[in-house]
Formats: sequence, C-alpha cells, structure tokens
Amino acid sequence: MGDILEIGPDGWRLGGYAWQPEGEFYAVFGDPVAHSLSPRMQSAALRERELDHQYLPLKITAGQLRQLKSGPEGGLLRGFNVTAPLKEAVAALCDGRTDPARDLGAVNTVRVEDGKWMGHNTDSGGILTVLSQAWSAEEPPEEAVVLGAGGSARAAVDALIRWDVSKITVQNRSAGGQDRMRQWLAGRKLQQRVKVEALPATSPQISSNSKVWVCCVAGEVPIGEYLPAAAGEQPALLLDLRYGDQRPEEELPSGFMFSDGLPVLMMQGGLSFAWWFGPPVPWQAMRDAIER
Repeated sequence: MGDILEIGPDGWRLGGYAWQPEGEFYAVFGDPVAHSLSPRMQSAALRERELDHQYLPLKITAGQLRQLKSGPEGGLLRGFNVTAPLKEAVAALCDGRTDPARDLGAVNTVRVEDGKWMGHNTDSGGILTVLSQAWSAEEPPEEAVVLGAGGSARAAVDALIRWDVSKITVQNRSAGGQDRMRQWLAGRKLQQRVKVEALPATSPQISSNSKVWVCCVAGEVPIGEYLPAAAGEQPALLLDLRYGDQRPEEELPSGFMFSDGLPVLMMQGGLSFAWWFGPPVPWQAMRDAIER
C-alpha cells in the first residue's frame, strides 16, 4: 500500500521521513489506515483523468484532527476520505455539511475550501447501490439486521430505509453504542421503525422471511455466531463492509448470498471523486485498481 503519511513533531512524515507536499494533495484518514485500498483506487482515477494530485493514506488520531485543520500541515490538503473510527469526529469539525452528512451525523468525504472543511457522506448511496445489485429477488427484503452502531451502521440504516425494507434491527455489543444509535434514530423520528438491541447470546433461528444482514463491525471481529446456521426458503444476503485482511476467515451460513466491502468502497469512492472533481468518474480504472 506504500508509505503512510503521519503528523510528526516537526510536520509531515511520510514513511518515517520528513515530507513536504509538492502541490495540492488528497488523502484518506484512518487509524489504522494501512489496509485501505482508497489510495490505489483514487490514484488510478486521478491518472485516468490526468489530474496532477497525490492521494495518500494518512494515519491520524481523533485528537490530532483539530491540529491538522488549524495548523500549517493542512495548507495544501484539498480533500480527503474518512474511515472508521473517525467519521463522527470529522463531522464535528466540519464548517458545513451536505444534507446526507447532516442526516447521518457522520462524514466520509471532505472538500477543503479556503481552509474550511465541507463534509459529505457517500456511504449510504454506495451501500444502497450494492445491496440492490446483489439482491436476487425483485422485491426488497422483508427484514434487515445491521451489526454495529457507528457511522457506517447509520449509513446502512439510511440505505435500508431508502430501499423500503419494512423491518430493521440494529444489534451492537456496547450499551453506549446502542444509546447513541437510539438518539440518532430519535433525531430523525425513526425510533418506531428501527429496533436497537444487544447482540444475540446465541445464533438466531433460520428466518422464514427474506432477509439481509449488513456487517458494520470493526476489522477482524468474527460475526458467525450472530448469523443463523443457514438461509431459509427465502433469499438471504450478507453484505460485510470489510474487505481483505479486515475480514476474519470464517464460513458463511449455507445458502447465503454474499458481498464483501469492495463494491461499496468503489461506489462511495467514485461518488467522492465526483464531488471533488465533477464527472466523468473513471469507474473502470477504479475497479481495475482494487481488483488486481
């Protein structure tokens, strides 16, 4: 994935060495960030559009975000993507937010204009596109379960509501995460439509309804115990937003359709690219970059 950009005591460090940008650049923020394929994908898109910008992986903590925004390091930073667990922290520092970012309370894309951070969220659109393409039936599923309660889980809930799924449940390990999800749902007047509960202590029963599971938990966390042993007679789909080394090796339930997070990464990344640079989005170049 190349060298990682960091903020050192004396400014930028790239791969452990002092670094100065030669011009305007873009980045993906994360902690960790080495797993991200966004630099490979967005760099390919920039080359295809003949745009002379670098796109780098930036390892940064939530506590360093304010320093970056107000300090000299961010002077040539013109935009960035945001991975978990920084999406809510970045949203709090944005000077303006689009309607999707405001609705979700989380930001995954930022455009920097005159030092101001303008926040956007392309996660929901990316998730909705991939779910609808991966689903085998004509009608949306009757039920959906979202595993996790962070910014990506909010985007998943938003996508499922837009897909017109009638019964949605969010399951999360921590009571604090459950409470924050309930507060967000109440703010959008969705608390009657979406149920929030703890992760099940035992594997759930095989569903008699068509059903989707969306995994929004941290990397390397097994989820097999929270899924039924097999699909029922109706379609069942698991969308795991993780990809590559983030996903632990575990068998899928028998009969499940499956998609990992790579198609979502490409969709949300292409929407981010369009928000920064306008059309056309070089979809094929982006796809080739992450599938090689």
